[in-house]
Amino acid sequence: MTTTVQALTRKQIDADTRKALAAIYLAAYGDASLPESQLDADNFVTSTIRRHSRRAGFRLVLATTDGETSGYAYGFTGKHGQFWSDWLAGAAPADIVETWVGDHFELVDIVVDPAHRGQGIAGLLHDELVEGLPQQKALLATTPDDGAAARLYGGRGWQVLVPGIDGEKALYGLDLAARTA
Repeated sequence: MTTTVQALTRKQIDADTRKALAAIYLAAYGDASLPESQLDADNFVTSTIRRHSRRAGFRLVLATTDGETSGYAYGFTGKHGQFWSDWLAGAAPADIVETWVGDHFELVDIVVDPAHRGQGIAGLLHDELVEGLPQQKALLATTPDDGAAARLYGGRGWQVLVPGIDGEKALYGLDLAARTA
């Protein structure tokens, strides 16, 4: 088994890439037998990715395992005036907002096709995504349990900044400046 990870620019996200992203999204988040799941996957690639790819600092990395797309990760520069940054400004403690929110890298998603999980692909995607970022800080939200996502992020230096920021999710931060110092 051979897995490679490559970064794509917004202009490199062609129809085949969108189809592969939708398939992974559907496999990870949906039920292929439900039409609404396919609609969600289609919306992800026709609306969400297109909108996010126009944001400053957009990065998308794609994993390919033995010639088949096996995962993706993406994010962009989070700024005041964007939905999530402004939401955080009202939900997180003021000291966290002041230190972490605005001109941060917003890690939106790391998704591995369920058929390829447990092979280290999420770690490869993460590492390629955050490598060489110009931002000083990075933020994401995920469930702070002992699951795969929390283990991945915790093992790579992410820390819980605000537990219970969004229901059962926690706000995680990664000090990118400290990684390069």
